[in-house]
Amino acid sequence: MEEYLYLKFYDYKTDKKYLIGALYRKNGKYYFKMSKQHVEEAIKEGIYSKIILPFDNLDTIYESNEIFAIFKIRLPKLEEYSKEELDLLLKELDMKEYDEFEYLKKTKGILMTDHFIVEEEK
Repeated sequence: MEEYLYLKFYDYKTDKKYLIGALYRKNGKYYFKMSKQHVEEAIKEGIYSKIILPFDNLDTIYESNEIFAIFKIRLPKLEEYSKEELDLLLKELDMKEYDEFEYLKKTKGILMTDHFIVEEEK
C-alpha cells in the first residue's frame, strides 16, 4: 500500500499554502514527485522564487532507499534520545514504534527555519 504526504510551502503573509509535491513510500523505498500544476501556479503568483528545493525537474519521480534530505531534517536525531525520552515522544505522538513517515504525518514536519509543512491531504 502506498502512503502519501504532501509537501507544501506556507506563505505566512497571505496565510496560503502552495502544494509543491508528493512524498510516498512503497516497498521500502521513498519517492517524490513535484506537482507541475501547483508549482506553475506558485511561479505565476511570484512565490516560487522563494522556494529552494533539491528537486529541480517537474517531470521526474525521484527515488531513494532513504527518506530525502528535505524531510530528514524534520525528523528527530534518534541517537540523541535516551530510551525514556524516545518512549515519551512516541507516547505524546500516540505511536507504538518510531516510523519516519508516521512521525512526519503526526508533526507536519514543521521547522522554525523554513516555510515548509508536510500534510496528509492535498
